[in-house]
Amino acid sequence: MKNNWIILAMFAFLISCNKESSTTENSPVISDKNSKEVSLKQEAKTLTNDKGETIVVTYFAEGIDLAMTLKKNDEEEHKLLAKGTNPKGEPIFTDGFYAWELSDDGNSGRLTDKQGNVSVFK
Repeated sequence: MKNNWIILAMFAFLISCNKESSTTENSPVISDKNSKEVSLKQEAKTLTNDKGETIVVTYFAEGIDLAMTLKKNDEEEHKLLAKGTNPKGEPIFTDGFYAWELSDDGNSGRLTDKQGNVSVFK
């Protein structure tokens, strides 16, 4: 009689485990790695450097990647993608023309142009 209860309990356990895994298998895919859908867009921030130049930065998610737009003075807007981190662990965004290193405070950073000119914006 004890064996029957043990077998019945094991059978019920296996059914419940199988039921959970089939629910997970049929769940829709939430994020496609190749998706370029823009989401989590933050408010634009205007920052200035010691020369009086201004930039406007906006951070957002593009699919599963982190990205930003950067507009310096009256230039056209650039879209920069996160390409890694600096030694301090702060993200670095680039588009081949500009590189933006976000500071640890999240409200300032260093902008480097293609010629290697560096400006700190706060």
